[in-house]
Amino acid sequence: MKITKKWLIIMLSAAILVLLVLWLQKNYKGFSPEEFRNWIMQWGLLAPFLFILLYTVRPFVLFPSSIFAITSGLSFGFYWGCLYTYLGSLGGGLVTYYAVNRLGRFKKSKQWKNERYNKIRSNIEREGFRYVLLLRLLPVLNYDLVSYLTSITKVKFKDYAIATAIGIIPGTIAYTYLGTSMTSQSKEVIWIGTTLLFVIVGLPLIFKKKMKARIGL
Repeated sequence: MKITKKWLIIMLSAAILVLLVLWLQKNYKGFSPEEFRNWIMQWGLLAPFLFILLYTVRPFVLFPSSIFAITSGLSFGFYWGCLYTYLGSLGGGLVTYYAVNRLGRFKKSKQWKNERYNKIRSNIEREGFRYVLLLRLLPVLNYDLVSYLTSITKVKFKDYAIATAIGIIPGTIAYTYLGTSMTSQSKEVIWIGTTLLFVIVGLPLIFKKKMKARIGL
């Protein structure tokens, strides 16, 4: 493929973004959503765009997605925060699938060849849309791990994209609302946020064994 000026700009921009996230991860490993909010809001009108771009490349450096989602609620409020979190999370999942599937970086990696991952890959490949949707809705597996494993199966990109787009909605709402509630002085708002997070994220973890059995893990 001929490398044009357009592609050089795209690759350079992507490299800068990845380096920026790597720098953040190295220097702020333990930083809180409040500190992230203070940093991201310094960018003014560019803050939402930068946030979405950083969220999109986040899977490549394994930065906690929950920090991003909570920070979004803190920084942009519930409605805009949900939108930015959703776009960033979806973008990250789609870019990860495309990059790993096309480049094949992980296809020969030994860590994907153990019995457990082979079983998951087999189930994903057999069930396709339904299985990816369940794994997105039920947080029994790491979000990025699902993206990596799906990308090295024969699941169609369209099925993966639609399942991911639907499956990330509950978690997006829960974590963003939690971030929004952290700026509120109302105990009622805080309790609603905590309860919502518990229902959407906590309950599946409590019944983790049953959830895994249901989806064949």
